[in-house]
Amino acid sequence: MATLITGGAGFIGLALAEHLLAAGQRVVLFDLPAAPTELMARRELAGAVYVSGDVTDEADLDAALATAPIDCVIHAAAVTPNEQRERTDARRVVDVNVGGTVNLMERAIARGGIRRIVVVSSVAVYGFSAPTVSGCFEEAISHPAPSALYGISKLAAEQAAIRIAHLHGCDTRIVRLGPVYGPWELPTPVRDALSPHHQVLQALQSGHEAVLPRAMRADWIYSRDAAAGIAAVAMGMALGHAVYHVGGGCMSDLQDWCRALSSRFPDFRWRCAEPGETAGIRYNLPVDRAPLSVARLLRDTGFNPAYPVDTAAADYLSWMGLDGPASGGAS
Repeated sequence: MATLITGGAGFIGLALAEHLLAAGQRVVLFDLPAAPTELMARRELAGAVYVSGDVTDEADLDAALATAPIDCVIHAAAVTPNEQRERTDARRVVDVNVGGTVNLMERAIARGGIRRIVVVSSVAVYGFSAPTVSGCFEEAISHPAPSALYGISKLAAEQAAIRIAHLHGCDTRIVRLGPVYGPWELPTPVRDALSPHHQVLQALQSGHEAVLPRAMRADWIYSRDAAAGIAAVAMGMALGHAVYHVGGGCMSDLQDWCRALSSRFPDFRWRCAEPGETAGIRYNLPVDRAPLSVARLLRDTGFNPAYPVDTAAADYLSWMGLDGPASGGAS
């Protein structure tokens, strides 16, 4: 049996593929025709089958579902817009994020034989609402209040998926994913904003100073942890809930990230912007969000993130071939 990953050539899709392939599973990646060939050629993805198509197209999805005996679908296809795309291409954002989810649910159910569907959503469904008394968003008691089109569309996709699943008796789970950074991230036609961690690494590679807009404290989750958490929901045998948070489990900020990089590249320069100064590192959020509680995920699957900032920095630099100044990756 195999797992179909929609959005399979994107950031989360590729991280998931790496994780599942390493666990010995068969993987079918479904995404737009322009696959990132430089990443698809990496040895970590050996054995993955790539099928090109549009998640809003019924025939394309049917073809992907027929590629192998699919028993699990992880739906990660989405447009992640910045404010400019919200202004100029709102219809496409909704068509993919909501319409694509409905299409995926209908085609997977019509195909039959699907053990579970996991719909990847986002912390963005909470907008900037207040956390619970624990200081976190909690699945059972925090109320979504999305503030931008991405969060609005992801919440609508969640609700549509749950309703369609209920009508057809299909085991469907929602994963609300926290802010992610790490291997497999790259700009794509549907991903406007790269993580600030990635932008800092770009500054390091180019020898430029990284000027941060603010510390950006959040429950940042490394992409390999994010993939493992989503997979835990996809493969879990004793899930008691429809919705699960996958977040970093602890707080860190971009200054922690810069310090971790500086410990390996002493010449790397970084600082926070002065009042009124334009920062070189861009971040879409005007203020920081509260973290996601991952207690439910831990209780039901045993999953716990394995990559604190220092460990993540060492792993990410190795993945990029930047193990230290001797590698020539920074000046």
